[in-house]
Amino acid sequence: MRKLRIYLDTSVISTIDAPHLPDKEAITKEFFRMMAEQPDDYEIIISPVSLEEIGNAPETIRKRSLATLQLVRAIEVSRRQEAENLSLLYVKADVLNVKHINDLRHVAYAVSVRCDYIVSWNMKHLVRVRTIERVNAVNFEYHYPTIHIVTPEVITGEIHNA
Repeated sequence: MRKLRIYLDTSVISTIDAPHLPDKEAITKEFFRMMAEQPDDYEIIISPVSLEEIGNAPETIRKRSLATLQLVRAIEVSRRQEAENLSLLYVKADVLNVKHINDLRHVAYAVSVRCDYIVSWNMKHLVRVRTIERVNAVNFEYHYPTIHIVTPEVITGEIHNA
């Protein structure tokens, strides 16, 4: 069986240390624990967008985020013009407004490297039926695969109920 390719957006990475969001922090820690314990089942992907955003975080969050990514053996994909172009196609299709270009860049990187899932806590922009449908409509039009955008608990719940 092939590994599931899971793209992490920064909202998940930074929630590993979020005492102001105790429920999300607990779910996120469980997600990362499971990813670390099952390296044969999952391939964790991050992009230059993730690293740019982590680089802008306070030092304690940055250090913990990078340590967590190392623990789960996250694979950093390099900058890809294909992904940058795809993010602009999402803007053109009104998936999200251009002021949310980094959210669309996360999606575009995940799609361009053929991830199965994007795991995100960004409920305002990404984990929304409208966004997912519009992203996949663009993907279909330009011959890219469907992408699923879910919260960490969808992945951990799936594992617990397998």
